[in-house]
Amino acid sequence: MKATMKKMLSLVCILAMTLTMLAGCAKGGDKDTTATTQATTEKAAETSAAATEGETKANPYEIEGKVTIAYPEAETAEIVPVLDAFRAMYPNIEVIDEPFPGSTGGAFNEYLTQRAAANQMPDVMWLDWNDFAPQVASGFVMPLDEFMASDPEAEYVPAGMTDPYTFGGKLYALPCQMNAMGIAINLDMLEEMNIDKPSYDWTIDEFTELLKKAISSETVGAATLEDLDQVYSAQEDGYFYPAYDYVNQKFDFTNKWVPAMNRLAELRAIPGLDAWAMKYPKAEDGTTSMDSDYVSKFGEAGKDDNHYTFKNGMALLCTNATWNDNWMRQETQVEWDYWPYPRLDANTPVKTPIHVDAAYLTSTAKEPEAAFELLKWLTYGVEGNLQRLDIFAARGDADVVEGDTKLLKTWFIPCTQHPDVVAKFEENPHLTDGFKALYKSTANSIRGDINKILPGYNVIFDDEVNQLLRDVREGRANAADVAPQIDAKVNAALTEQLKIFNEKVGK
Repeated sequence: MKATMKKMLSLVCILAMTLTMLAGCAKGGDKDTTATTQATTEKAAETSAAATEGETKANPYEIEGKVTIAYPEAETAEIVPVLDAFRAMYPNIEVIDEPFPGSTGGAFNEYLTQRAAANQMPDVMWLDWNDFAPQVASGFVMPLDEFMASDPEAEYVPAGMTDPYTFGGKLYALPCQMNAMGIAINLDMLEEMNIDKPSYDWTIDEFTELLKKAISSETVGAATLEDLDQVYSAQEDGYFYPAYDYVNQKFDFTNKWVPAMNRLAELRAIPGLDAWAMKYPKAEDGTTSMDSDYVSKFGEAGKDDNHYTFKNGMALLCTNATWNDNWMRQETQVEWDYWPYPRLDANTPVKTPIHVDAAYLTSTAKEPEAAFELLKWLTYGVEGNLQRLDIFAARGDADVVEGDTKLLKTWFIPCTQHPDVVAKFEENPHLTDGFKALYKSTANSIRGDINKILPGYNVIFDDEVNQLLRDVREGRANAADVAPQIDAKVNAALTEQLKIFNEKVGK
């Protein structure tokens, strides 16, 4: 995870400029899957016919096998229609669903550890957002290099999508969906307050002036500026957030995070600019005090919901991320759209944080060839992506998970730059201009989820370190005083965790 990851800043980005978007679909979505099933059948027939015209390579749709796939049960509505499309295309592969409970940080590791102890690991894991390195170190994951070596479709997967999952020279996982972080802006308030829309390549100074213009007796500039300090701690090439020099494998909170945190503190110090800051100091039970500036201005409603003022039209903007898209669509009472984070100045590019979830084969996959066909379908496979895009684009805001009010996702971002997939992505009717601009801005992306790719992240950022960071963010400590202590602690722990991991994987 050194020089090879340097490619991510340019390649992950190119990916997002052209990519497609996240997961989604209800198990009972007949209107989405009927057309898909017909298309898959026709495609399989075409491929079979081509195979009989002298092709020496085996028809992949004739592969036989039995594959068990595990995924979080909360995502059942998102993956089942995609699995059904695979079943229609691969009639000789039996796919067994194994949803498991849990959506917290350790759900995947806990599930795999338990199944490995019982000698009953599934063949494929989908949508892993956990710390992935321990699974590799434990021998739970099968390398993918051999499967992808002769696959022409693999050529369209950017190195930036695979480098983070390459350990000891072997590729262990593929991205199955990606999210971007940015700014959500209240379009109604812009119009009501006669404020011009900012450009998509705006600067931090323009961002600050926009926030100030939105302050009134009834409104604030921002509902929350969460993560702003971390985003701006990683603006220099070669950095991920928070303040992590991934080339040299070292954190630098003192020189990178302190200036960013000071900038955020200056914004929060402007009266009426940030609703989040108006809630502090909190009451002893952690809730917003009835004596707070927030309650004085907005009342008790929504006092413990960081996005309440934005959702209800009292804040111009908030920091946000595309993984919040569904509840934002459902709960926000105003017209809104995404913007990229502003750049530092006119001479620097926009830097957009991304979060990536992975899919992989387990080391005990009984029929790995068949299992890989399913993995490919869910990650970089052209046909799988085209059908998944059709399924999600057919949805609307009226479509919800069966028995629930949760909206179905209407987009996803695959890890391929294949031109057919790129063209299909551009056709998605749910993408706004702001949404497209946000993804185009990832031409200079930074990973905002190093917990998934850095060995021992939870040990490095232990309770003591997290408390130090909270003390600064919540106004109880000064960044410059705390940062050297954080650097000393996290870098010592990082060195030890890398040593342990590399010994386990034989690096």
